[in-house]
Order: sequence, then C-alpha cells, then structure tokens
Amino acid sequence: MVNNISKSKYAQQLVKFAKNNLSVTVGIMFVSGILTGWLMFGWWLFPVVWEDADPESLHPHYMSEWVQMSADSYVLTTDIDKAQQRVDWLGEKSLNYIEYARVNALGPEQLRIAQLQSALEVVTESKEPVSQTNQVDDNKDLKEVEKDESGSGLFDRSILISVLGGLAVIGVMSSVGYYAFKYIGLKSKRDLEIAPQYVDNGVATGDEENANVMTPPHTDTLLSDRGAPLSRFMTTYLLGDDLYDDSFGIDDANGDFLGECGMGISDIIGVGEPKKVCAFEIWLFDKNDVRTVTKVLMSEDAFSDEAKRASLAPKGEPVLAESGKEIILETASLHVSARIVDMQYGGGPLPQNSFFNQLTVELSAWRKG
Repeated sequence: MVNNISKSKYAQQLVKFAKNNLSVTVGIMFVSGILTGWLMFGWWLFPVVWEDADPESLHPHYMSEWVQMSADSYVLTTDIDKAQQRVDWLGEKSLNYIEYARVNALGPEQLRIAQLQSALEVVTESKEPVSQTNQVDDNKDLKEVEKDESGSGLFDRSILISVLGGLAVIGVMSSVGYYAFKYIGLKSKRDLEIAPQYVDNGVATGDEENANVMTPPHTDTLLSDRGAPLSRFMTTYLLGDDLYDDSFGIDDANGDFLGECGMGISDIIGVGEPKKVCAFEIWLFDKNDVRTVTKVLMSEDAFSDEAKRASLAPKGEPVLAESGKEIILETASLHVSARIVDMQYGGGPLPQNSFFNQLTVELSAWRKG
C-alpha cells in the first residue's frame, strides 16, 4: 500500500509542493495540529464538565423554581434571614427574579411568593442603606472568590489538556510529514533509477507534429573511458506537471554524499493552464565546488529566438533539445552526462515546436579521477 501511495502522481506532486513551500507546509501542519488537538482532546476525549454552579448561573426558569422553594420554606419556617440569604444567592437582580417568578406562578404558589416578597421588602426598608450596600458588596466578593476557586482549576485544566493534545497531534503530523519527505520522496526517486537501456530508432505513427522523437542506439563512450557510473537516473516531464522539479542525490560506493543533480522548469510560453514549458534547467551541485553548474535545455522555437536566449543566458548555457543529444556538466570532482532519451513537442495555436509535451532525460554521474 505504501509503495502504491509513493508511486502515485498526486503523492509526488504533494511532496514537490511541500519541498518548494516548506514554510507554508509547516504552518498548515501547525494550525491543523492545534485545531485537531483542541477538538479531539478538549471536546471529545476530555470535554469540559461544569460542576458546583451557584443559583445565579441557572436558567431563568430554574431561578423561578429556586424562588418558589425559598418561598415555600419561608412560609413553613418564617425564617426571614434564611430566606434573605437564599434570595441573595440569585445575585444583584434577585428582586427582579422574585417578581418574575410571582407573575408566572398561579394559585397558592403565587400567594407564597407574594408573602416572601412582602417580608423581604420590610426587611430591606428597615436596614440602613450603608449596611445594605456593604452586605451586598461582601456577598458579591464572596461569590467571586467562590467562582474563582471552583472554576479556575477546571478552566486551567481544560486549557492545559487542549494545548497538550494539540502538541501531541502536531508531533504525530510532523512525524508523518517527515516520513512523507524522506521515504515517499526518496522512494519515488529510487524507482526512477534504471540500468542502461537503449531505444530502437524510429518515429511513432500519427500526427507528425506531435510524434514521439525516439533516441537512436547510444554508444556510451564515457562508459569505456570512466567505467560504470556512480549513479544513473531517469527523469520524465509530462505536460500538466506544473510543479515538475526533479533532483537526485549522488553518493559514492560507501554511501557518502558527493553532490546532487536534477532538472526543473526554467521558462514557459503562452498563458493559461497547463503551463507550456519551453525550457528546462539541468543542473549539477558538487559539495566540493563553490558553484552549481547549470545548462538550459530549450525547444527549437525558443532556441531560435535571440531575445529568449538572451533572457535565459544568465541561468546557464542555452542548449537546443535534440533527440539523443548528450549534455555534459562538470564540476571540481563530478562529471554528469544528461542524455535526451525521448522528447515530444506539443501542438495547438502556439508556434510549431515551441513547447514540450514530454521530455525524458537520462542522468549519469561519475567521479572525476
């Protein structure tokens, strides 16, 4: 299953996008981890459960029930101080809640609430305003302290769980991303490594303008002069692969890294999608050299355009793409041969032979003696 995923075009394009937009990828993974951890841990595995709420936090319907129970208790005990304390637990708008409960009650229940309301009004009028204000402030401060003591721990715990959950999910997603970069990306490149192969000469039947240009039998003179290459890779561009950018690591027999080579899009022609590629960059990086050698492989139309060649010259030496052509790149300690194995121009309203429909290049790397 992993091999099928790594070979899929979607997975390879996803890896290319992630490599070319590392900061965006890390940002997406970070935000996804936070959101997933918050939802999974904060709402599903460890949801917040509120406990020990005071009457002031109740729904108005249940506040009316509280007032009714307080009134029933007062009628039975005539303990106005206890009734006052219970009513005060409803907060600063306790008198409004009593009136609301009385209006919505019927029969004997309404009468008992009215008795409680009258008794509380008498008590309120008999108290001095200053002492009443101080009592309300004291009760309010006490309630705020009780709220902080009862709710802060639960609130802090819920935040802590959500943050830890987010970090855990970020760790998992980072591991998956690292696996995708290292395994799927390298796996797809290794699958492209091939043994030397030769293609029969000939042209595919069909429209001559869009015909495949096949490579004639190739005699690798460098093979006899330099021996077997350290590495040999095959890379193929197909029209529609707008993120095409292939690179391959060059290692010696002991697995030590020597450098890297590859090919990517250099320039396009026309507008719209898919991009019409008219030039590619073939490059070679040597860890023992301060420079990266680059040559620009151009279509026939682009190569014949002096202005186009001049604009691409700063990127590297312009080279006309021809079937079977071999392009040499050399650095201080590496020698790479890029051979065009197969190429096909696209058709349409653009100039003839102006952009590539397909291009396959074989890259062979040797260490200089």
